Amino acid sequence: MIGGDLGGAPSLPLPVLALVTLFMAVPMVLALKKVRGYPARFVIFAIWLRYIMSAFHEITFSPAVAGLSWNAIGSVAVAGTGLLLVTPRHYLLKPLMPVYALILLSLISAAANDGIFTALNAAVKHIYFMVLMIAIYRALLENGGARFFTPLLWAFAPLVVLQLLSIGLGAVKASEFDGSSSYIGGYNHEATFSIAMATFFVVLCFASSLTRVLKGLLSIGLLGGIVLANYRTTMLAVLPVAAIQLVSSTMFSFVREQRVILAVIISVITVAGVFMLAGFSAERFNDLAVFFGDPGQYIKPQAEFSFDERRLLSGRLYIWSGYIYAWLDGSTLNHVIGFGPDSWEEIFKVYPHNTIVAYLYELGWAGVFLLLFFWVTMIKLAMRAPAEDRAILLFAHLSFLFMNLATMALWQIEGVIFYAIICGFSLFRKVESGAIRSHFKAQLHPA
Repeated sequence: MIGGDLGGAPSLPLPVLALVTLFMAVPMVLALKKVRGYPARFVIFAIWLRYIMSAFHEITFSPAVAGLSWNAIGSVAVAGTGLLLVTPRHYLLKPLMPVYALILLSLISAAANDGIFTALNAAVKHIYFMVLMIAIYRALLENGGARFFTPLLWAFAPLVVLQLLSIGLGAVKASEFDGSSSYIGGYNHEATFSIAMATFFVVLCFASSLTRVLKGLLSIGLLGGIVLANYRTTMLAVLPVAAIQLVSSTMFSFVREQRVILAVIISVITVAGVFMLAGFSAERFNDLAVFFGDPGQYIKPQAEFSFDERRLLSGRLYIWSGYIYAWLDGSTLNHVIGFGPDSWEEIFKVYPHNTIVAYLYELGWAGVFLLLFFWVTMIKLAMRAPAEDRAILLFAHLSFLFMNLATMALWQIEGVIFYAIICGFSLFRKVESGAIRSHFKAQLHPA
């Protein structure tokens, strides 16, 4: 669903949420006044609105009009508003061509299966991504580049306030089979909340106008918040970004001869952090060791899974098996274009928790190819960014791709926001880098 209803924890008390909304609207409005242009204001408000609406999930996930939830209606409204703000020529940007191809394939697959209307959800999410990515690109152009990310941080502030309240009020969610606890600010599911927190952390890494001390303190706080959310996939996914941020923020403060020693020290600290993270939830992370010990044994039909194997990695291997073997049992047409967008809802109880598996089932081989092409296209943007931002952008893309291997990042609007931000920044840096190269080339070889 467009609203991203995963099923899960109750929200915080409505009076508390109402007060938080009023309280956090003030810095959001002040942030709107600090930026220039409608695209920048649209980005800040759209992201803030999504996180606030998701906090009211007991209301916003309920059916409202024509079977759509309030959250879904909000997503459609944001996507529609974004379409009006986007300059027509930006629709022709080459990096967006894979998005158009995915929308077209979704329509074709839907028409061949349950009807073209079933592609609405997929189309809205792709349009949402597209307009938000372009708006971020425009906001960066009009607001001094990465300095735009500092006022954008206020759109994420409700996440921290709500998590602190959930800790203070003892609003904890028992997650996974082992009964581990998650503090997720009254959000519906720890996946949604943790991806939003990871987006907050990445935007903080991009914010170049903050002092090093302030950025360091905020980074530690956000990493702690991600750990308290206790969603294993996100905890592992942010480690590469955290490591490269640590390197980039300290490496160039030292002379060249000292950087090798510093790199070794940082590597040791990073490895120690991984072990500390594993120790924080040893039983859950032990699943990874069991799986990688012999991954081939889990490629089999669901009926052949033992009770313990069904619980491994929170049941993901068992879930993936059901989708893959159901796709294999389909017709040749299903193998090529799948069973249609969101067709899993009619057969399975849970989403596959893997974007590639989901695209294979819903859009077939054609969908997987276009998905990978889409990801590669966006990574190529990051690879053409200036050297000072290239590493952090590439690691942000890596973190997002990792999320898609074990959760539903590209299926949730929160994940779409994450990806739109890093892709919009990648596009800006690539274009900026090209302009700089053209400028120096003109100086070296004047006409």
